[in-house]
Amino acid sequence: MAWHYDRNLGGYTLGQGGYYSPQRYLSFGVPVNYAWRNADWSVYLEGSVGYSWAHSDAERAFPVSSVNDDILDQYGPLLSSNIDELRGSDDNKGLGYLAQALVERRLDDHWVLGGGFTLQRSEDYSPNRALLYLRYSFDPWQGNLPLPVNPLKPYAESR
Repeated sequence: MAWHYDRNLGGYTLGQGGYYSPQRYLSFGVPVNYAWRNADWSVYLEGSVGYSWAHSDAERAFPVSSVNDDILDQYGPLLSSNIDELRGSDDNKGLGYLAQALVERRLDDHWVLGGGFTLQRSEDYSPNRALLYLRYSFDPWQGNLPLPVNPLKPYAESR
């Protein structure tokens, strides 16, 4: 994956967006997955290893010049201003990995027991989770279980 932004707007000051916007970003990943099912079992295994590199250019802390000039004109004598401050450029790189396993087991025509775990790791990101659930279907079902496994989603991932 490769992408870029024209300007670094990652700060939380007037004129910034507060969103990750490096000028250059490269990422390489190697994913591997395996899925299998029959009438009573459904299994999904996934793993990946990745490496990423990002560069953010130096940027003014307050990039909206017209607003900055208005503020300085009105409040200049009262301010100890850093309005022309520059934030330095930044380079980041890192290795990350993902390991995930999801399993469902039919208990009868209405009930399915499911569970799994997800491990993600990189330098500043590690949203690990484990889950166990019991699903009830009002209509009896005797066919194969769904593939891929469709676990319950954490509330934080609801859209």
